Amino acid sequence: MTKFILHGGETGIPNEHNKAFYQEWVKDFGDNKVPTILLVYFSRPEEIWDDLEKSDKERFANYTNDRVANFMVASNDMDKFKEQIEEADVLYFRGGETQKIVDTMKSIKDEFLLLIDGKTYAGSSAGVMFLSHYSKSNERDWQKYLGLLPIDSFVHYSREKHKGIIEEFKKEHPENHNECILLPETEFVIKNY
Repeated sequence: MTKFILHGGETGIPNEHNKAFYQEWVKDFGDNKVPTILLVYFSRPEEIWDDLEKSDKERFANYTNDRVANFMVASNDMDKFKEQIEEADVLYFRGGETQKIVDTMKSIKDEFLLLIDGKTYAGSSAGVMFLSHYSKSNERDWQKYLGLLPIDSFVHYSREKHKGIIEEFKKEHPENHNECILLPETEFVIKNY
């Protein structure tokens, strides 16, 4: 079983939700365990991956009282990526352009859940969307994605702006019985699959 930490987006906003999100990555490991965290930036251009790594390491350190961890940045070579997954305790898929993740992951989509079995998966925004059957954000209408989890998701969700939208979606997709997860920015839920 894999622990999925599904985040609505905007991990850079300093608040209690985001602090809890970064802490949740390693919450299940004892203090004597040095977890290996695989940072996955497939949703972003490769030329900014170093900057993303720096910011995630800083956020993790700030929010976990400088907890010691080993960090790796995921390779977009899928054979190497699979080896990195094997070494990792935690995978973090940062948000960005969902289709970039889909395009990168399509060759291993059928084995991905087996590869991460027993690990902790943290995903923010696009890192939630690509796992979903259907997903929506405040800027994008419902789209079909890889459907790796039995969920439909709405990231960057606003309770005020998006009232009634789930009922509309369910009317348009009566055959769909997936759990619908609404994720406001900086908030997250934990699911085990």
